[in-house]
Amino acid sequence: MAPRTPIVLEHTTLEQTLAYILSNAAAPTTIVFAGLKNDLFAQLSPPPDPEGTDSPASPTHCPSSAWAVPTLKLLASSRGIKMVFCPDITHLRAYLGTNQHQPDRNDEMCQHGGSQERILALINPIALHRPTSTFSAQGLNRTFAAAVEAAFRSKAKLVIAECNPSSSGAATDVSGEDSEVGERSPNVPAPDLWDEEVSILNVTTKSFGIGGRGWVGRTVKLRAVAGRWCVFQTLAELVE
Repeated sequence: MAPRTPIVLEHTTLEQTLAYILSNAAAPTTIVFAGLKNDLFAQLSPPPDPEGTDSPASPTHCPSSAWAVPTLKLLASSRGIKMVFCPDITHLRAYLGTNQHQPDRNDEMCQHGGSQERILALINPIALHRPTSTFSAQGLNRTFAAAVEAAFRSKAKLVIAECNPSSSGAATDVSGEDSEVGERSPNVPAPDLWDEEVSILNVTTKSFGIGGRGWVGRTVKLRAVAGRWCVFQTLAELVE
């Protein structure tokens, strides 16, 4: 069966994305996390209590309940899923360029029935590009193209999700002054990450986020860049 159209999951958290993959993936499935293992654990951990009232033994310091208990379903699903960590763009593109599923006799044992299918998930690619000169339409197109090709070779559905809360750019409040995301006025909605603008070509200076005042030439929204390769969907739309 031909792979489905690559998708970008919008408005999702890392926990929700992983839960979707575990529930809908058939072996062999690969999750490519753009970052280190510690970054993954940090995103899955709850934020610290601002009042400092919780003790280290408090349940709120434990991982989310979805991962705290190794249920039979979780253990069975994880057998057919490979986790890959790519700390920089070079590693990410190298892995995507060489990734190709090699069928073996264990595949049929791990396959699930129904509508489940192989998935190649790419988590937080925007955050990985952001501090580099490849945070541009040119750089991101190259990475998305490599991901699409890798999914095609693996006969898997490509799922891209940006779950890093620090990936949002700067916002502009109602007075027109720039402010950081953490200092945004409560009356101003958070900007959509995929509506952030980046330069067309790779640049040597850092590009700007939503409301930024830097100049890097002609720009395009991240949504338009990813839209060349994928369709945007929410988890609610996928489970309908």
